[in-house]
Amino acid sequence: MGMTDSQFKGFIRFVLDDLVEIQGGNDPEKQAEKLKKVIENLQKVLED
Repeated sequence: MGMTDSQFKGFIRFVLDDLVEIQGGNDPEKQAEKLKKVIENLQKVLED
């Protein structure tokens, strides 16, 4: 099942928000953990 343009844009906003949050962090360990989670979530989307 595909996404509409609006759904896809919403998905991209979620990813972008997560990446901006990671970028603004001060704790490298927490940044790495959050980045790993974003990568895992993206991988799950690709597998669906």
